[in-house]
Amino acid sequence: MASVVGMAARHPALRALNSEWQVLLPTSVGQLMEWALTEPVLAGADDLDGVLDLIRQHPDDALAALLRLGAGGRTLAHRVVLQTMLGMVARLCAGRPALLPEAISELWLAIVDYPLDRRPRAIAANLAWTVRRSLHTATPPPPPPPQTRDPDAASVLADARRLGLIDEVTHRTLWTVYVAGLTSQQAADVLGTTAGAVRWRCSNALRRLAGRARLLAA
Repeated sequence: MASVVGMAARHPALRALNSEWQVLLPTSVGQLMEWALTEPVLAGADDLDGVLDLIRQHPDDALAALLRLGAGGRTLAHRVVLQTMLGMVARLCAGRPALLPEAISELWLAIVDYPLDRRPRAIAANLAWTVRRSLHTATPPPPPPPQTRDPDAASVLADARRLGLIDEVTHRTLWTVYVAGLTSQQAADVLGTTAGAVRWRCSNALRRLAGRARLLAA
């Protein structure tokens, strides 16, 4: 977490967005009153920081309301979604700060184009997955660091996929549970399956990967 905070403090793109956010705060009260007329879930917020609190308390309901408002032409609503996801972008780019501008652009596109009718649940995880997939597709993996370190879950899953040990569906299932941190039911909502199927796929894949631990550690 400290590295993410440090990146936010140092990187020009994040500094600019956070500075803009501070400028937007004092002018947001009237806007929120208008939004609450059509999206009552936002009525409990006094300003844009209050909307961020609502997102933490009721993530899907609040994010869905903002996405609907944004789709209706209220660009500021999309900007709120962007703000609440900046920490995720910083985590995805940890150790690769040069990727931040591209990641922020991909996040904005994912927000504007989000298919709310098809994916009304686990919205934040879906946005995170879309950004990560876009970055992985567009950017070659970085060279390994010279020092050895314990790999994180995302790196292990990426290696397992690259080596053909898991297929794309299994990769996404494991990523949604072990990287995004969703429950089996939340992951099932994202993936369009059942919680039992998610648990079965995770259990099966982990047993298979455990047998190839030496290959993954190479």
